[in-house]
Amino acid sequence: MSGPSPTELLFDPLSDIARKERRNLLIASTAGILVATMGLVPTRLSILGIEFSALEQNHFVIVVASVIAYFVVAFLVYGVSDFLISRNKRHDYLVAVAVEMQGLTEKDQHDYDELHTDTPHIHWIYVWSKPAFFFRTPLEFVFPILVGGVSICLLFWKAWHS
Repeated sequence: MSGPSPTELLFDPLSDIARKERRNLLIASTAGILVATMGLVPTRLSILGIEFSALEQNHFVIVVASVIAYFVVAFLVYGVSDFLISRNKRHDYLVAVAVEMQGLTEKDQHDYDELHTDTPHIHWIYVWSKPAFFFRTPLEFVFPILVGGVSICLLFWKAWHS
C-alpha cells in the first residue's frame, strides 16, 4: 500500500525566479543597511569625475531605498504566488492523507500493522515534516521582506536626518 508521503511537505517553496528576487532583495537590503548605518554614501565617483554635494548624497540614499523597494515588491509578487502554491500542496497532502485513511479496509489496516511491526519506524518524519514546513515559511518569505523594510526605513531616516 502506498500513500502520501510526509516528505511532500519538504519541497522547495520558492520557484527559481522568486529565489533570485529574494537573493537580490537580501543583497540590496544589506547594502542599504550598510549605507544607512555606516555612512557608506559616496562623495565622488572618480572614474566618472563626479562629485556629490550633500543634497545629491541624500538623493543617492533615496535612490538606494527605491531600488530596495522595487526588490521588495518584485519578491512579494513572485513570493505570494509561490506561497499560495506551497499552501495548496500542503492542503492536497492533507486531503490525500484523509482519503487514504478513509479508504482503508480492515484487511488493509491489518496488512499495514503487520508490515510495520517488522520494519523500523520512521515516525519522526511524520512528526518533523509539519514543523519544518512551518519554520521554513518565515525564513523563506517573511525574513527577506522584514530585512528590506528595515533597510528602507533606515535609509529614509538617514536621508531625512542628514
